Amino acid sequence: MSTLTKILIVLLSLLVIFLCGTIVTYVGTATNYKAAYENVEKELMASEKSSSQYQQQLEEKKIAMEALNDKLDEEIATISSERDQLKNDLRNAERAKIALDEKVQNLASSALKFEQTVGGMEESLKTTRAELDTARAEGIKLSKNLNEITASLEQKMAQLSALEDERKRLLEEKANMENAMAGGNSVSSGTSAVVFEPVTQIQDSAMAAVESAEEISIDGVITAIDGAMATISVGSADGVQRGMIFHVVSNDGFLCDIKITDVDTEVSAGALQLVQRQPAVGNTASTSW
Repeated sequence: MSTLTKILIVLLSLLVIFLCGTIVTYVGTATNYKAAYENVEKELMASEKSSSQYQQQLEEKKIAMEALNDKLDEEIATISSERDQLKNDLRNAERAKIALDEKVQNLASSALKFEQTVGGMEESLKTTRAELDTARAEGIKLSKNLNEITASLEQKMAQLSALEDERKRLLEEKANMENAMAGGNSVSSGTSAVVFEPVTQIQDSAMAAVESAEEISIDGVITAIDGAMATISVGSADGVQRGMIFHVVSNDGFLCDIKITDVDTEVSAGALQLVQRQPAVGNTASTSW
């Protein structure tokens, strides 16, 4: 056998061995591919099923998303409307704030002017009060002088009335004496003289009138005060009459006058006049100073 034949036989043996290995490998590989194919097919079917489920879920999600989009659109529209309304409210609030600031400035200016006016009025009030106090003091003096002049005038009038009565009486006596003298010429000397009484009697009320015109001092105390009215502890039994003026004084001086309007037996009441200070219960009230 030649060498070439041996080489061919060796090569043929190697080829057979290679073909056997290839066939074995192919058979094994084919079996693996079939199992893999079956697995892939199963996975594909599962994937298609999952895909169908996912598609259904996707459709549901899509529907839900569309509903959510519609809801969001509505909410966006509502929010936009509210935003526009808030913008309008903000503009209105800004305008109102501007108007309020102007009003506050005007009020501040008015308050400053009012404060200045009040300050001037306070000064004027102080001046007016001082003038009023002076006028009240002058009024008290004038009232006192008027009372004195009135009492003096009444006294003079009483004296004048008494003098007038005396003059009438003297004139009547003169006339009676003249008549007596004229009638005495025709009467016999043995006839007793006729005594004539004056027609007008001599009045001795001049002194009484003078005494009634004099100011009678009546003293009392304030027992009650009701607003502009006061009650004192003396009445008609003490000589109090309507229209009398009682002067109320304290340790600090003159307080006011009380003009009597109501008189009872033991008490009387009147209106407060020329009030310098408010009187109190227990203050002295007198018709004389």
